Amino acid sequence: MTPHHPSRREILKGAAIASAATLLSSRWVKAAAEAAAAPRANLALVATASSSFTSGDTSLAALNDGYTPRTSRDTSHGTYGNWNHTGIQWVDYVWTQPISTNQVEIYWWNDGAGIGFPSSYRLFYLADNEWKLVTNAVGFGLEGNQFNVTTFDEVTTTRLRLEMVSSGSDTATGISTGIIEYRVIDSGKSPAFPPSVTAGVDRDVVIGGKTYLNGKVKALVGGAATTNLLSWSKASGPGPVTFADEHSAVTTAKFSVPGDYVLKLSAGEGSLVSADSLSVRVVEPPPAQRWEPVYMSTYKIDNPVLKSRLKTLITAWIPHCLDKLSDLNLREGGINNFIQAGNKLAGQPAGRHVGYPFANAYVHNAIESMSVALLADAQGDAEILAAQATMRAKLDEWIPIILAAQEPDGYLQTRFTLNGGTHWSPRTRTEHEGYTAGYFLEASIAHYQMTGKKDARLYDAAKKLADCWVANLGPTPKKPWYDGHEEMEQALVRFGRFVNDNEGAGKGDAYIKLAQWLLDCRGGGGEYDQSHLPVVQQYEAVGHAVRATYLYSGMADIALETHDPDYQSAVLSLWDDMVNKKYYLTGGIGSGETSEGFGKNFSLRNNAYCESCSNCGVLFLQHKMNLTYQDAKFADLIEDTYYNAILGDFDLTGKYFNYTNPLDDQGRVGLIQGRGLVRYEWSACPCCVGNFPRVLLMSPTWMYAKSPDGLVVNLFSGSTVNIAGVAGTDVQVVQKTDYPWNGAVNLTLNPATAKQFTLRIRVPSHNVSTLYSAAPAVGGLTSLAINGETIQPVIQNGYAVITRTWKPGDQIDLAVPLAVQRMKADPRVAADKDRVALRYGPLVYNIESVDGSVDRILPASAVLTSEWQADLLGGVRTIKGTFADGSELKAIPNYVRLNRGGRSIVWLRDA
Repeated sequence: MTPHHPSRREILKGAAIASAATLLSSRWVKAAAEAAAAPRANLALVATASSSFTSGDTSLAALNDGYTPRTSRDTSHGTYGNWNHTGIQWVDYVWTQPISTNQVEIYWWNDGAGIGFPSSYRLFYLADNEWKLVTNAVGFGLEGNQFNVTTFDEVTTTRLRLEMVSSGSDTATGISTGIIEYRVIDSGKSPAFPPSVTAGVDRDVVIGGKTYLNGKVKALVGGAATTNLLSWSKASGPGPVTFADEHSAVTTAKFSVPGDYVLKLSAGEGSLVSADSLSVRVVEPPPAQRWEPVYMSTYKIDNPVLKSRLKTLITAWIPHCLDKLSDLNLREGGINNFIQAGNKLAGQPAGRHVGYPFANAYVHNAIESMSVALLADAQGDAEILAAQATMRAKLDEWIPIILAAQEPDGYLQTRFTLNGGTHWSPRTRTEHEGYTAGYFLEASIAHYQMTGKKDARLYDAAKKLADCWVANLGPTPKKPWYDGHEEMEQALVRFGRFVNDNEGAGKGDAYIKLAQWLLDCRGGGGEYDQSHLPVVQQYEAVGHAVRATYLYSGMADIALETHDPDYQSAVLSLWDDMVNKKYYLTGGIGSGETSEGFGKNFSLRNNAYCESCSNCGVLFLQHKMNLTYQDAKFADLIEDTYYNAILGDFDLTGKYFNYTNPLDDQGRVGLIQGRGLVRYEWSACPCCVGNFPRVLLMSPTWMYAKSPDGLVVNLFSGSTVNIAGVAGTDVQVVQKTDYPWNGAVNLTLNPATAKQFTLRIRVPSHNVSTLYSAAPAVGGLTSLAINGETIQPVIQNGYAVITRTWKPGDQIDLAVPLAVQRMKADPRVAADKDRVALRYGPLVYNIESVDGSVDRILPASAVLTSEWQADLLGGVRTIKGTFADGSELKAIPNYVRLNRGGRSIVWLRDA
């Protein structure tokens, strides 16, 4: 389902109302009273809607936006739905003063894909604090493509409840209910109401840019409008605010002084005035010179946590995926789709595409995962060497097959080659042309780097594909277009940068420009795929969480490339909204009460979705923000997500993976995706199975960045990484540390030649999100020494900054303080009320039912300690303490959860 949420208002037929864009009459009070007395006024316009459940790809606001649908499948102005809930569901309207009504009109939504007409419905009104059925009701129609009118004896109330019974009560087979528009008709005795005013969501603005104000005003009035009864104003703030048109609900505002502002939208006259406000944080633009990512090259991991986890990926999980994808009868679609496409292009008999339209993503992700796995130094490990040999053979087998499936003009997606169809059609946005193409671009970069730039077959094919897209998409006479699932945008920028660095400045710019074009084409669609508004006007994280983070990551890329302040403002607003209102302690996103997407602000239930792919997307976004703003807080969040939300995506055996990552996990293993079946041997959806391996194996990219004047150390992990082009020289960095088990870190720098440059070392602080607070406070560095000499470095933006001439063998020793911390959530997070979580360094901890009941209470007075247990889960540091009943607390790191069966939870009862 891909709904379209309202961006404008239309006048209801037969009703005396004003649209959101219509300004209020100078005789507003009189007109309001007359209109309120009119028998056909739609009182829903000034009601507040609520429901038993609202799916994440729909909206309560759509119920009473005043739109007249064309058909029961019209989603152009948004819809309300409760998929995938069945049984009895309800929708309430609430008014600020009693209304009188004897008629309702309902336009049902039927999408043919899980949302349909109810089997029956009833209408209640609130009287004397009791729900009562309306009497003598006639109607209750269930017809499509029309308003279903129900009349009844007049009631006077402040609240109406529409109760719907779905067609079928079984979650697997039942049909959920949906509504496009729900009117409540005045019987002629309702009072006058002030207009309903919505200013919009809070946001951030970068100086030099503007904020887009999309205010909405709904009123029970009609007639001509004047501009002096609706206005924007500055309620508070340190500097002036310039509105493009202060008397228009839809306008822009600019700022010149940093600080916190409140903007107010007012409408009405006399006693019938309403107002709403939004907050704006105005900030200086990011530095003009950006940081650069570190390209992957041969690397060695010695870290005790990562070494075993990455070995399992290389020797177990990736080979398992290759076996699956090599099966020519795989019903989800593997390499055989490419074989058949190659046959068809060669004029030979060919079958049809198998699996989802985007099944090619399986293979592309596997190519990238194998490529980065082959860059890992096996350090003589026979199992790793054997797995890597298999991967090399598989690449040699697959690459000619993939190249044969590429069409002559460069286009590559086997679903279209085999099954036909128009490329880049609005009708096939859900078929993920950009999603699969983007993954191919990224895979080609990884393969080219792995071969030391000696094998350019995939790289050349990727350029041919990207050139095909550039030739067909863009301003007239080319096509406007956007994909329903974002990925191509960030991939094009990554590929364009790589081409520029590999072939010369400007050679990849066309790909970066196309990425921005695809982004700028979004708008006029729905929140589910983030096409509801132009991207520079999006300030709230909404919709499908994977699509969202991929979009925001691509937007961050364009902001980094162009320095466009409107892009910068939108990305910063989206980051702020996500991290401070919709972000789990584990670094994951996606609350689970929506369609694989975000819930409302502070709705963070512990039976979370936190899809593995969305967590990868979070890491991509934090990485781009770090390169842009050069602030260590983004690296702190990278570390949180890497260690807690992604590192535990597969079990210790490498046989099963997590599609979802709830914080209250029942731990059942299954082969079919579904709520409660958390780990799977495989997935019919070609996303997570190949995404988390490539992300985890790219650890050097997340560990380091390059500044114009030197090197940035973002993550601590025992390793050896070679970094090219650091202030004019190449540098090998050797880290020796058991972090995060202890905080002692030794870095040895080996520049190719002695060179003066600036070294920035992150000073960890895991208190970035305002959703969570920690006690005791732990942060800073205990000590820092260069070649044995203690220094007191300057701390800038969360980094210890050291500028000197560095010589081969120079050593930096630092001590990061680590301690057990109790975490408490913002009181607005209802799911975590009277609960506490435990953290040690960057690691979030779980308790598991195999160690005792997870419902025991941990008192605030309990003494908590950490203890190394070499014989537990491959060796982990546990947290020990005593529950209120005197029993022992044993908490384990979240990333090794559910390897012993039972239930596993993050948030413990503390009251």
